[in-house]
Amino acid sequence: MGSRMGSVIETPFGSPVDEVPLPLAPLALVVVQVRFERIASILEEQFIAPFQEAIRDAYPVMHAEQQAGIIVTPDGRVTPAPGSNIWRFDERPASWQVSLAPDFVALSTPTYTSRQDLLARLAVVLAAAAQHLRVRYCSRLGVRYLDRVSDPALLEQLPALVKPEVLGAAVVELGDPEAVPQHQFVDATYALPGPAEMHARWGVLPGGTTFDPSVAPADGPSWVLDLDASMPERPFEASALGAATEDLCQRVYRFFRWAVTDDFLRAHGGRP
Repeated sequence: MGSRMGSVIETPFGSPVDEVPLPLAPLALVVVQVRFERIASILEEQFIAPFQEAIRDAYPVMHAEQQAGIIVTPDGRVTPAPGSNIWRFDERPASWQVSLAPDFVALSTPTYTSRQDLLARLAVVLAAAAQHLRVRYCSRLGVRYLDRVSDPALLEQLPALVKPEVLGAAVVELGDPEAVPQHQFVDATYALPGPAEMHARWGVLPGGTTFDPSVAPADGPSWVLDLDASMPERPFEASALGAATEDLCQRVYRFFRWAVTDDFLRAHGGRP
């Protein structure tokens, strides 16, 4: 099935569909994360220096951050736990970022432009990790795309922008003009062939709130679509991981195209 504007993506899963470029894409965050066997030496600046040098032309600014840890006790209490350092390597001007911890490497951006750009950048990062960190095994490969619509004018048009089966309770007639939806969220996980998995979350949020500590809240109300596709353990081989990442991106994109209408695409700069 093609994905030209005017066509209908009838199901969220299936064969890949062609991309419709969106110059005004509402993507708030795109992340590719590759988890691997813990390498304690990554905590040492001297050990990661060759990795930094391999990516420094593109990501010249390096700094360390402390990752907070938590423990959830059997009775449900949350208590602090020792964290771990994460190395951050930033582009200038700031846009893309590489994150490196003892058990993962990630590439992320809030200003995504294209899948080709993502995959090209990822290939460099994975090759550097394989060569200079001697990573041998990937325990999880994950791709996450977070779309957020916060423009009040577009929020008023949600019934035209998002398919009814996706909006669900967000468009229920409440019968009282003073009743305003504050929080309506769907959280679903799908097992897929590959094997792979899709964790999909979407819905309406009030301003100043978030469903994930890693996602900064919007100032006002917003509608979000958060899609996280993953594959389980496999050898840490840069080209194979790149191909698997492209496959996950295609799955995420098909779900996105199923969820929204042509009016959504047009509102964000899409053209036939």
